[in-house]
Amino acid sequence: MGELYIVPTPIGNLEDITIRAKNILSKVDIILCEDTRRTLQLLNHLDIKNKLISLNEHNEEKKIDSIITEIDNKSFALVSDAGTPTISDPGSKLIRSLLKNKKKVIPLPGASSLIAAYSASGLRKNDFIFNGFPPRKNQEIKLLLNELKNMKKDIIFYESPLRVIKFLNLLRSEFKDSNIIICREISKLHEEIILWEPNNELPLNKEVRGEFVIIVERNVNAINNISTSEDEIILKLKEFTDLGLSGRDSVKEVSNYLGLNQKKIYNIYIKRFAKKG
Repeated sequence: MGELYIVPTPIGNLEDITIRAKNILSKVDIILCEDTRRTLQLLNHLDIKNKLISLNEHNEEKKIDSIITEIDNKSFALVSDAGTPTISDPGSKLIRSLLKNKKKVIPLPGASSLIAAYSASGLRKNDFIFNGFPPRKNQEIKLLLNELKNMKKDIIFYESPLRVIKFLNLLRSEFKDSNIIICREISKLHEEIILWEPNNELPLNKEVRGEFVIIVERNVNAINNISTSEDEIILKLKEFTDLGLSGRDSVKEVSNYLGLNQKKIYNIYIKRFAKKG
């Protein structure tokens, strides 16, 4: 009987490959990878020759059945372009199907930008929520951040250089009293870790490069002392109605944001908004 190994690969520095990962990539029958060209570069560096098959977000579902059939007689390794597979990368559907079919799945520890960034953040709670890449549309980002506003856990995101400036500005508008740790190019030549404190200007220019891990340190005192004045409720209601949400959905979002009973917010909405319609 075969098995599927989940094999982390370096996120930058190729020396971060583990001895076990190198051995597994050498001995399995097939390596499943996001981009065969990227994985081939790693294998050439390691002097490994093996069969590569692409498994990405576009073809994963189509290949699951054949892999389940073959795995009884062959061993597979699953890799992503960089880091630990299935963390904001394809492969989760395959693994779930293998587990349902009682096939053997073996995870290897190794490189992960998520854990590397948090370890270098200086945060002490060790209690966080990982959200992967945020949505692309402003409205969807704001709704997501609103849901996270009252969380007492640190919050971790991935973001690309093309959208990071916009996203960081939206983060600061919602988390005014929180430290934000910006980690760029972890383990690579231009690695950088920046502590962005409240009231300071954004410490990045518009010409940024590299992949980012962004950590929001939750300020519990700020959460517990969120203003509940009528003016703030009106301000938040206007913010969500301006996004195109209905009155009902706006009331719900403001309730989540401020941690207040919906009835109180609804009464203010009727008094200040509904009559204008």
